Amino acid sequence: MTEPVSPVPPNPRRGDAAGRRRPFASGLWNAMARFRRDTRGATAIEYGLIVGLVFLAIVTALHLYADRVGAMYNYIGANIGKTS
Repeated sequence: MTEPVSPVPPNPRRGDAAGRRRPFASGLWNAMARFRRDTRGATAIEYGLIVGLVFLAIVTALHLYADRVGAMYNYIGANIGKTS
């Protein structure tokens, strides 16, 4: 009795012509395919980038604000010293 012929030709990435599987290579291809389809961490990374940009904007604004406030207090202190 002859074995049935598969209607799908063998995939060289999944095994050899006799249909034997290469365990490491097929597992590696499967892992890479799962990695490409996985989008679970994308949202967390995007939120992290947004938080980082907001943090940089706040630090820059506080730095500029601190310089101006310091200059204002120096001006006030110098003028109070002149009048007393």
